[in-house]
Amino acid sequence: MGKPKVAMKKIENKDARHVAFSKRRRGLIKKAYEISTLCDVDVALIVFSSSGTLYTFSGRNRVEDVLTRFVDLPVKEQGPSIAIHNKQVS
Repeated sequence: MGKPKVAMKKIENKDARHVAFSKRRRGLIKKAYEISTLCDVDVALIVFSSSGTLYTFSGRNRVEDVLTRFVDLPVKEQGPSIAIHNKQVS
């Protein structure tokens, strides 16, 4: 028996939301580290909490270096932009 599926909606209880954010943030950082290490790629992860606290992760290079490399690419090479929150996918 596996875990029950979590409904994709805002968690109303502030304490439960904070706990879920902390656990998922750690999971995202772990996955970013794994893909960076296993695939030998540059990864930059930037997360802002609901209180505005900044959390970052970068594998081999600084987050700033990875972002600069991305911004310096021609727009057509930056790849598709995905905005799940706004239900916009291009």
